[in-house]
Amino acid sequence: MLKSILFLLLPYLAISQPVLFYNVENLFDTVNDYGHVDEDFLPEGPRQNNSMTYWLKIRQTARALRLAYVQSPAPPLVIGLAEVETYGALLALSRHAALRLLGPWQPVLYDSRDSRGIDVAALVHEEVMILQSQTLRMPEEWHTRDPLFLRLQWPDSTLSQLVFIHLPSKRGGAQQSHHKRMRVLEKIMNSLDTCQTPTLLAGDFNTEPTSNIIALAAEHGWELVTTSRPQQGSYKYRGRWNKLDWAMVKNGESQGEILAPDALLENDKKWGGKKPKRSWIGHRFSFGYSDHLPVYYLMCGN
Repeated sequence: MLKSILFLLLPYLAISQPVLFYNVENLFDTVNDYGHVDEDFLPEGPRQNNSMTYWLKIRQTARALRLAYVQSPAPPLVIGLAEVETYGALLALSRHAALRLLGPWQPVLYDSRDSRGIDVAALVHEEVMILQSQTLRMPEEWHTRDPLFLRLQWPDSTLSQLVFIHLPSKRGGAQQSHHKRMRVLEKIMNSLDTCQTPTLLAGDFNTEPTSNIIALAAEHGWELVTTSRPQQGSYKYRGRWNKLDWAMVKNGESQGEILAPDALLENDKKWGGKKPKRSWIGHRFSFGYSDHLPVYYLMCGN
């Protein structure tokens, strides 16, 4: 029933394009990435991230993506990811049995200047042709994740563009850091002002859609993508669900759905209800998945 409702919301199903986004929470390998602050996730670091925990994290992430894939209204052909440290980790994820049987997948990741070395990445099904992939380079002094730009040709020969993002965190305070997210968004939108192809801008915004973000988006011709599921948010902080993972669309239409498979949730003993079952609690690997939930988007052109 839910799938039928979602599909009815978009009029051009023949050219619909299913996309998934998931912040996978600290998918670090065990090797020091020179120039980046990844010591916490080295074998000798406080988390003692060794080969065993690394491969368990790969397994749990692949299982989470498979659960999201199965629950999606239509099988996603592109999966955007946040917090992946290296191409090697992304390649290992794409080859895990839980995902390999749904693929094969084309891994896409470019190193950015993020201080911790985590990047935005994508897995693109081989049925989708990658016409162009690149980062939208942010100034070096910002020390942030570069957005990932993809120009794609879908199996039905339609074209679209996807931009996956992971905006600066709220470190230092939400209000104090808000200008950092705004300047990244403005630079992204300026670089895409001349695009005529349907474009989806999706990812972890590290904030809900504030009034000044919506005003900036409208100024550049972007529209907020609404989510149809009653799930209150994709991230829970101090008992309150937040919609940190969301999207905007330009030159097209899109509808979203926050996916909340039972296996990705656990009881929130402190605040009540449920919360995402994260993979790390302090310095201990907890055999969970992520502190975020995946979000599904169905996109179509005008």
